[in-house]
Amino acid sequence: MNVLVSTAPGEMGELAAETIGDILDRALGSTNIATFAEDGAPVGWDALAKAGWDLVGVVEDGEGATLRDLVEVAQVWGSRLAPLPYLETVLAKRHSTAAQEWEGPVTFALPHPSIEGGAGYIPFGAIPGIGLVTGMGTGSGEVIPVPAGRPHTLDLDARAVEAPVLTDFSLDAARELAVISAASSVGAARRLLELGIAFAKEREQFGKPIGSFQAVKHHLANTMIAVEEADTAVIWGSLLPEEAFRGARFAISRCIDAAETVLQVHGGLGFTWELGLHFYLRHMLAARESVEGLRARF
Repeated sequence: MNVLVSTAPGEMGELAAETIGDILDRALGSTNIATFAEDGAPVGWDALAKAGWDLVGVVEDGEGATLRDLVEVAQVWGSRLAPLPYLETVLAKRHSTAAQEWEGPVTFALPHPSIEGGAGYIPFGAIPGIGLVTGMGTGSGEVIPVPAGRPHTLDLDARAVEAPVLTDFSLDAARELAVISAASSVGAARRLLELGIAFAKEREQFGKPIGSFQAVKHHLANTMIAVEEADTAVIWGSLLPEEAFRGARFAISRCIDAAETVLQVHGGLGFTWELGLHFYLRHMLAARESVEGLRARF
């Protein structure tokens, strides 16, 4: 017997994604990411927490957002990359009672292949007052202050630190984190595609928009294919837990391909600080490290 499975998000996912998107649009508008990625976004934590959107992932009595719903939210967040630990807090509170009881944002310490000596990668660990959850999905753990460490500058948007601590993840929590990391990368890749198309329409060479050149058209078409493949892989990973790591790894790989192509379309401008495209690419590279580190633990 064939069983039909919907790949669409539920009402909760659609509502959450739409609302979070509206909050970000009102706060950021068309602001270039380079203007706020390091100095702080013009959106406060209260704009998200007062309405309870930091608890959107919490499941009670079998009711709550599915991972597919959270994928929708993560893609919206990834398209703007406001420098706030929103996705980290949503996942921490989804898998930790101690995190749910914490007032304010929460983060965790991830294993990264590039970090040696048992230290963890703590996204947004440099934010004053943020809590660090020591266990997710394990039935134990607490929220502690972030230990002293040193800045980790791969993802410039994430204000991360390296510190001698690692969060204990259950397999389910690790899988969900991998999928959400990939979903935020898909959102970032889709945003880059939009920027690439807009740039190709405006930038002129030899008196014509570069978007009229066949080679540029092919580049952008290939980028669109990469983004759609990544999106499909993330959805697949969100619906099939046993495929979560594989789907996330593939999705992030295609997002990085898309980002590199858009940077090529922009020429040397793609790597300039003012344009800010490298912020999205750095986010994807950090996500790849996170997924690989989690996958290696199981």
